[in-house]
Amino acid sequence: MVHTVSHTEVLQCSADDIWDACKHADDILPRLMPDFFTKSVFLQGHGEPGSIRIVKLGPAAPHAAEVKERMDTFDDATKTLGYTVLEGDRRYSSFSAQMKFVPAGKTTEAIWTATYEPVGDMGPPEHIKQIVVLVFKTLERAVLSRKTLSHTETLDASPDAIWEACKHADELLPKAMPEFFTSSTFLQGHGEPGSIRVVKMGPAIPHAAEVTERMDLFDEASKTLGYTVLQGDSRYHYFSATMKFAPGAAAAGTTDATWTATYVPVGDMGPPEHIKQIAILVFKALAGVAKAKPTVA
Repeated sequence: MVHTVSHTEVLQCSADDIWDACKHADDILPRLMPDFFTKSVFLQGHGEPGSIRIVKLGPAAPHAAEVKERMDTFDDATKTLGYTVLEGDRRYSSFSAQMKFVPAGKTTEAIWTATYEPVGDMGPPEHIKQIVVLVFKTLERAVLSRKTLSHTETLDASPDAIWEACKHADELLPKAMPEFFTSSTFLQGHGEPGSIRVVKMGPAIPHAAEVTERMDLFDEASKTLGYTVLQGDSRYHYFSATMKFAPGAAAAGTTDATWTATYVPVGDMGPPEHIKQIAILVFKALAGVAKAKPTVA
């Protein structure tokens, strides 16, 4: 017989912020809840519906060493995710769950609903519910500890020309900055929002051999792009950034390029000043390409 159990937790942050943290949960939870989660690896996909992942569990979850899950829902509009356990938990012949984040003023109602079929006389999954509450509170803590760093650089090229160079940055930067970037390969998509790419780093970036990034924004009208680091930089629980190119305030034909990073540091790791300096070099490389090959009217 199929049963249902539900729980609502009020979180002291906005639904937009907690939903954004959910997109980093496979990285955040093993770092902040290592007793429960040690690792999450996608066998298929990258978190979109239909993706398959293996979640390796810690000593506080003794019922299984790992579980295999299928992502059923990941909907930005309703801020809802859902998954089904395919293998690993023998206490239930079937188990699926949904998490939905509903705005409630400055707070969020985080609603977890599970549908399950117990094996034998196994009772409701109260133990899983308690872990879910800890997950909600951990994501809330990550949001509340989030920080930002911003920088604006004036470039001697027009926004149109620089934006055109941005469209080819995955080919241009390894040539212009080989000590920082050696290659950029798309695993999914071609640069539009939702695309996934792996950026292999050069010797000037010793902290990571490569990073996996998701493109969150690539907006022609506002000349703004944004990305989130999914894997590769262990110094931050959470790291995303935007780059925006606006007409220069100081002189016609120039661009005010603004880089803004949002991050949650690991331990006493400081602000990503090193990444800011790389972003400045990227801006200058794009401007150099833009000046060498101006946009055709």
